[in-house]
This record gives sequence, C-alpha cells and structure tokens, in this order.
Amino acid sequence: MGEHDHNFHGSDIAPDATFAPVSAYGSDQWVAATLGRRITWFRSHRDKLGREGFPKRDPLTGLTIKADVIAWIEKRRRVSDGMTASAPAETAQRLKERKNAF
Repeated sequence: MGEHDHNFHGSDIAPDATFAPVSAYGSDQWVAATLGRRITWFRSHRDKLGREGFPKRDPLTGLTIKADVIAWIEKRRRVSDGMTASAPAETAQRLKERKNAF
C-alpha cells in the first residue's frame, strides 16, 4: 500500500473505490482521511480550505484529483527535507518524472 492509501477493513462503511491505489481521484472520504480528519470536519471546512487554495472537485467526476491534494499538502510544508537547491535542469527533470507518475 502507498503512503496515502487507507484501509477500512472491518468497518460498516461501504467500500470506496477511490481508496484504491489505481484511482487518480479521491472522494470526500478519501480527502478527509488524507488530511487526517473526519468527513464531517472536512465538509464543514471545505470552503475555508478552498480560500487557502485547496483543490476543487472535478466538475465531470465530482471527485478531487489526488495529486492536487498531495501537492497542496506539500506546498504547505514548513520544514524542508534539508536538501540544497538543485540545478534548474535537475529540478525540471524531477517535475517531469512527477507528472509522468500519474
């Protein structure tokens, strides 16, 4: 399982296909779990999160793109990994690899 995959085995909650690693989109339940919050908290705070740049649901699917959620979280980080600034070509290569990961 990946870092942001969640498992609710043994619960009365119906399976949510967006929790599968192959799914590029996440439901509100997936988003809430990824943020470490309950679904009720997420739904009541979605507008405030949106004002802070949190990604909106895709209008065609009604779901949120997982990569956008992860990028939003990473952008809010306050502590770096301690790596030095990389050369522009290296940075461009990493961005290209990230885009191709999804």
